[in-house]
Amino acid sequence: ALRQMLCPTALSTTYWVCAFCVNQHCSTCKRSRSGAKDPMTGKPYSTCPCGSPEYLNSTPPLREDGKSILCQMNKFDDLMAFLAAGDDDFTQVVAVDRSFKLFTRAWCVAELAEANKMGMRQQLKLVSQQSLDQQQDQLRDLDVEKMQAARLEDVQEILSKIPDVVAFNAHLQSLLFGHAGLFAMWAKFDIVEQAAQVGRIAALVKAQEKFASESEQIVPNSGASDANIKACDEDPDVFAV
Repeated sequence: ALRQMLCPTALSTTYWVCAFCVNQHCSTCKRSRSGAKDPMTGKPYSTCPCGSPEYLNSTPPLREDGKSILCQMNKFDDLMAFLAAGDDDFTQVVAVDRSFKLFTRAWCVAELAEANKMGMRQQLKLVSQQSLDQQQDQLRDLDVEKMQAARLEDVQEILSKIPDVVAFNAHLQSLLFGHAGLFAMWAKFDIVEQAAQVGRIAALVKAQEKFASESEQIVPNSGASDANIKACDEDPDVFAV
């Protein structure tokens, strides 16, 4: 079953993960986070002393549109268009956290809307239908102007690309809750995924049962050896092989 999951097709799939592929550190490390604390240690964050060059949205050299060339956090739409143009099967996978905080982050929502605008295929990954039901009221009140980002200039840049905020918010609701929206499509495909998961579990159980059966065939021999050894101890004339 594991080999089937790790087939050549699966192993050849390439994922772009912004957290790994985009160097955000050089745009945020020198910024003090006033009042913010590390959730693990409870201690206030300190300014990073790494000495890395700082590249902000407007750090020269600049492109014709005024964007910094060296900053990696100000051209997500360009990057998405580039990747999608080189692969007809390019798909956006949206892994949603349990609390649905993803939909309060400006960059995440902007990327959702941009992918939809490009006609890119999108796949949603949720914890459960129950988690979605619990967050629906919050999700139906989403407002791009209230969303957050690590840097204020990121929010400002995203909003600068939205000529009509009301229309954008309405489009966002349609993207999420429409008849062919992300949540509706997730509900349909989740049934297929659940069936596939059952198949994988059944294959693993079958493999485990086969392994257990083969192991049991060895046990009697081991028991016989133990019996022979006991006989040797009781009768010195008995030779155990």
